[in-house]
Amino acid sequence: MDHKVFSWMQGKKKGKKNKEFASTQLLKYGLAVLIVFFLGAVLEYFCHVPVLRQESRGETPIPLETVAAEGFERTEEGFRLTGERGTLSIPLDGNYVEQFAYYFDYDHLLNAKAYVCYYNEYGEADPNQDLLIEDRNNKLAEASYLTIRKEVESIVLSVEKSELGEPGTREEAGKVPLLITGFAVCNELVVNGYRLAFFWLVFGLLAFFWLFRGYLGNHIEMGFLVVCLSVGTLSIFAFPANKVGFDEETHLYRAMGVASYPHGMNVNQTVFSLMVPNLDAWPDNQPGSMKEQEALLSYRNEYGDYKTGTIHLEPVIPKGAIPAYLGQALVLKVCKGFRVSWGTMLILGRLGNLFVYGALMYAAIKKTPVGKGIMAVIGLMPTSMFLACTYSYDSWVTGWIYLGSACLLKEVLTPEQTITWKSYLWILLCFLLGCGVKAVYAPMVFIALLLPASKFKDKKQKYLMRAGIFLVLAGLLSSFVIPVLVAPKDTGDIRGGATSEAGQMSYILGHFTGYLKLLFQNIFRAMPEMLFGRQVFSVQGHLADSPFTWFAMGLAGYAVVTDTRSTAAAALNGFQKLWIFLMLGASALLIWTSMYIAYTVPGQRIIAGVQGRYYLPILYLFYLLFNSRMVVARFKNMWYHTGILTASAVLLLATMWVTVLTPMCM
Repeated sequence: MDHKVFSWMQGKKKGKKNKEFASTQLLKYGLAVLIVFFLGAVLEYFCHVPVLRQESRGETPIPLETVAAEGFERTEEGFRLTGERGTLSIPLDGNYVEQFAYYFDYDHLLNAKAYVCYYNEYGEADPNQDLLIEDRNNKLAEASYLTIRKEVESIVLSVEKSELGEPGTREEAGKVPLLITGFAVCNELVVNGYRLAFFWLVFGLLAFFWLFRGYLGNHIEMGFLVVCLSVGTLSIFAFPANKVGFDEETHLYRAMGVASYPHGMNVNQTVFSLMVPNLDAWPDNQPGSMKEQEALLSYRNEYGDYKTGTIHLEPVIPKGAIPAYLGQALVLKVCKGFRVSWGTMLILGRLGNLFVYGALMYAAIKKTPVGKGIMAVIGLMPTSMFLACTYSYDSWVTGWIYLGSACLLKEVLTPEQTITWKSYLWILLCFLLGCGVKAVYAPMVFIALLLPASKFKDKKQKYLMRAGIFLVLAGLLSSFVIPVLVAPKDTGDIRGGATSEAGQMSYILGHFTGYLKLLFQNIFRAMPEMLFGRQVFSVQGHLADSPFTWFAMGLAGYAVVTDTRSTAAAALNGFQKLWIFLMLGASALLIWTSMYIAYTVPGQRIIAGVQGRYYLPILYLFYLLFNSRMVVARFKNMWYHTGILTASAVLLLATMWVTVLTPMCM
């Protein structure tokens, strides 16, 4: 047979096999999608079974004449609080209650308690098993929906004037008239979009991990990106249109400022209330149900005006921090162009931060020759993801420092390859972008001095590159250390109370050895929580902390011990680890010192304001110090990478269910 004919026939057969394989794969993926959607819908259906069993469904008002009141005065509008403490007893006669609603008119923060006397497993009402619900309502709310899902004998609603409002506002809150206008039992068949999306996400990630386990063995960074963006996106849409993150009002203010450059912004009070500490966006009083979420979002959408408001703002933003807001500002800018309503725009702007974080961490995990699993686990911890899902610059700092560290490790662990100017400048740029926002991490730039002499083409290149490292470090420190040393301000961070930079500097310089003792005492006291515990893994701003710190600690420890895989022949030696430790330690000293100067009242022995999230940028390199090739995990990459990604996803999803969906979206 002619060779050309034979080759043509072989190629045709191969092409046919490829088409058949592609069709099979497409069918498999399509079937997986259908199964995921079906299982999610089935679970959502089962959540409605108790309501389906009821003969009457919908929202059933409770006659006011059946309610017994103490400390309340009955009026035509409802029940007005007249005493220092008031209770309203609502009989429900053992009926099933999916949600209990009460409506009110109150222009302040309404903090109430609901005592639910429900039927136990034996069908008996037992007052000793009352379910206590602490109900904190935001200032903009007009109704509260309490999710109960039990057969209820009665509910007692209790309000005390001394618990209305917040410390510092309670005298004013007690003077504002409180009127409870009605009650209702809500047994409605309404699909909960948050819950349904959660079910789909759970099954979708399970299918993804199983179907692509082979690919993830060599591309853990793609698995990280899928988990990060999918879980993060659902978290953002589940968060209320309210302040939830660390200093989120300040970061939103700056992001809007960048999006409004150069003309500034004209906003009304509804928009401005989210840019300053304000009772209208009080973070300790969040929506407690899906209906309350929808009501708050509708209010912000209806009344928020960010284009023609009477309040003109031209935010002054530290120059080094401007790049950190570009992702958030870009989404806000696009939303402004399309005239998206304010509440929706507030939520969508958080996506800009998530996408930037996901891209930076994806690149860092892909680039680093060692500890890919360690970096992925840290990046998917509840605190790390929370920062990426709110208005913040912390995730920007962490992302760029991790990317710079990854590029630097690749150069340090390949001493046989000469470093190029492109790689060198990129490493410095990464650290500049990361440390420019928070110069306390500047000492990490000095890790670049670990580049061995064999990396340089000649002595001239070595001296020039090392001189550049010193210049970058000097430039970063000049933005933080030198101004405080030369001209300390009379005040520090006003959030810390009566703070004073000048006062603290006088303590430090006048009693330097005493300050060092105080400094190290504070560092060592907090170290376990900051490096291995709740503070760095589980804290979520003004939301509840993740209750699974034990799981996070175990997962991080497992990754540190077992992730000894490396694409580089060399490993970090003892001297290199010591130098990295010293530079990380110097960064930690600057973190604590900055908080002592700016946030701690002069003379106090406890340094205030230091939080675990400040340790995230140094955590990856710190964990690498404990990583040793003496321990070998004999798993194929396919199972190892898929396993730690699955564990990270389980931790995030469980945290979301307990701290976001159940308390705020049901």
